[in-house]
Formats: sequence, C-alpha cells, structure tokens
Amino acid sequence: MFAANGEIWRNPLVRRLMEIPELKGMKHSSLDRLTELHRLDLRDRVRPDFRIYTGNDLGINMIEYGSDYLLGLATFAPEKFAERDRLWEAGDARYYALSDALQHLGNVAFRAPVPAYKHSAAVFLHMLGRIPTDQTHPSSPKRPAWEGELLRDCAGRLGLL
Repeated sequence: MFAANGEIWRNPLVRRLMEIPELKGMKHSSLDRLTELHRLDLRDRVRPDFRIYTGNDLGINMIEYGSDYLLGLATFAPEKFAERDRLWEAGDARYYALSDALQHLGNVAFRAPVPAYKHSAAVFLHMLGRIPTDQTHPSSPKRPAWEGELLRDCAGRLGLL
C-alpha cells in the first residue's frame, strides 16, 4: 500500500525472525488489522518480549491489543498522540473520543491512493502553520484541491483550530 516494492512477510518467516535473539522487534504496515492481530498472537506464543510496531494508520487502536506504533499519522499531530497515550495509560475514558478523532484523521489522510498521505500531511501541517508550504516532492501523488476542507474538519475535531 505504501510502496510498490513493499512486501508483507508470511508468519513462518516472522516466527523465524522472532527466534533471532539480536532482533528486538519489527514494524508491520499492512493496513490489515487481522494480519497484525495474528502477528501479536504469534509474538505472545513465541517471544513475548519481541516488539511489534504497527504502521497501520487505519487501525491506530492496535495499542489496545499489545502493539506499539510507528505511524505516519503521528506526524500530523504528535502532541495529540502523546495526549492519547497518556489517557490510555491512565485508564481515562477520554482516550476513546480522542482516539476516534485521530482515527477519523487517519481514515481521511490514508485513503486511496495511500502514498498521497504525504500530501495530506503537508496540507494539514501547513493549515496549522507548522510548515511554510503544502508542497511535496514533485513525484509524490497529490490530493485534490478540496483536501483542505476535509482536513479542516479533522483539525477541528482534534481541537487544533
């Protein structure tokens, strides 16, 4: 989804990687929650100390199932992810509303074509005044001109406007 040359390894290979003591973890970016849940189950059975970092921007609540994360979405509003994580750790019910608002942003930004999320990020960060332009690399896929309208709603839900 993220790159034409990307590859998702099958569980037998993932298991063999978990058996290498020098490897401490892996990032998983399939955008497929069931595949990730299977990986977490495999980790729990084979090597509970092995870290699995989700890159699933369409399933940011994978932390509820024991995954850590390395999400492109977190670059949009890192302070909101930090707040969400604090709420989760404290068992604060406000976690759910914030997580839902962040997931809404993820659903907007990581829609097809997925690689255009970089342009969504640039539009969002520029709208918030955090970067000077919404331009991305010339080869990067672009979103439509009305992208800002969608992202303004997302920013409002997050209390960033």
